[in-house]
Amino acid sequence: MTMLLLRRLAESLALNAGMLAMMVLVMGLGLGEKMAERFLPVYLMALGATPLWVGGLNALNNLLNALYAFPGGALSDRLGYKKALIVFTLLAMFGYLLVILIPRWQAVFAGSVFFISWTAISLPAIMSLVSKRVKANKRTTGVTVHSFVRRIPMALGPILGGWAIARYGEVPGIRIAFGIAFVMCCAFSTSSDESGRHNRP
Repeated sequence: MTMLLLRRLAESLALNAGMLAMMVLVMGLGLGEKMAERFLPVYLMALGATPLWVGGLNALNNLLNALYAFPGGALSDRLGYKKALIVFTLLAMFGYLLVILIPRWQAVFAGSVFFISWTAISLPAIMSLVSKRVKANKRTTGVTVHSFVRRIPMALGPILGGWAIARYGEVPGIRIAFGIAFVMCCAFSTSSDESGRHNRP
């Protein structure tokens, strides 16, 4: 009885293996992204950046959010959504490594180019996943599920990042947050490799 109810719930929410993988991706990487990026201005100031550079980071974030969807869509069309998501994840990992290994505001600014707009650059690939993994009459539901799931890390990420700062201080706490984001990227890359052997796009 319970299994039947769960199966019906999964069907009504358009949940299948591809959608569940997308949810794990969005929640895992999104949590790391939001936990780190919400405190980038604090981190820049702690490392000696001037308010002008902090304002420049916000301008850069808005610009990349607008522009990254174009290369994100082109790469998804060329490589397929699965490989494109792995590429975007590896780029984010490179940015996180810059911030973790080089605690200088210049490195933080440079590294942010690779991860601060991960949501924007990955959105076309995720929409491609929804369109290919979900039945035609359930695709709107699939998009709705994605919109709901991606707000969970938006709410939890800043709280966890704030806790890390309160617990360990500004610079160590934010570096820990970036470290957690990096681990989440590694976990997704590994799980994508495994799922790709059983579930081709």
